[in-house]
Amino acid sequence: MPQHVSSAMKTLDRPMLLWRVVGGAFLHFTLPAYVLLGLGYCAAGLLSGLTFAELAAHALTYSAWFATGYLALALSGTAAAVLLDPPLRRRQRRRAERNPNAATQQSYQELADALAEGRARLDAAAVSQLDAIAAQEWHHEQLAFQALSADLTKVVRTSIAAMATASSDRREDITAVTVAALSRIADGLHDLQMERSRLDEGDLRTVARYIDGRYLPSNSAGDSVY
Repeated sequence: MPQHVSSAMKTLDRPMLLWRVVGGAFLHFTLPAYVLLGLGYCAAGLLSGLTFAELAAHALTYSAWFATGYLALALSGTAAAVLLDPPLRRRQRRRAERNPNAATQQSYQELADALAEGRARLDAAAVSQLDAIAAQEWHHEQLAFQALSADLTKVVRTSIAAMATASSDRREDITAVTVAALSRIADGLHDLQMERSRLDEGDLRTVARYIDGRYLPSNSAGDSVY
């Protein structure tokens, strides 16, 4: 990764733990689950002959049972994710080791996913930066490009999460931070491409010198191709 890429982006360079995903999902769906189960509880109560006043009297009881049950389910699910995460990661690493193109394929997929998610959910200014990134040439078989695609995915997804929970007066600032991070990735991508071009040109000159020395007649030195 080029040095001018923000150090704040580097702090994001850690694996997404399964237990965090599971715990976050339970937290995210707490209110929808409460409402949906509450509607089902009310419907069942009405069908059994309870009045609205009687259902209201059971509201605290329902809330207490829901909180207890949902918390127990969330804790058990998160604990199971903690136990399952290491063997799943080991299996993933073994599969990657057996597939020499796994890193290349993952980088390609990360770029495609980041572009699709960002274009669908980010503001116009950020999408413009994504379009500029997509328009550049990527070489996913190289480690530096793989690091860039991974960083791009992290920026897009953390920005989407921040936008989803931000108040309306904070969205502009979040967009500015996102655009700045994407701009740094675009700069890093440009630097990698320039470096690759420089190396390719150097390879060409090396081959040209070899051709000069191998095939150029001694009395035609002025006709060197290099």
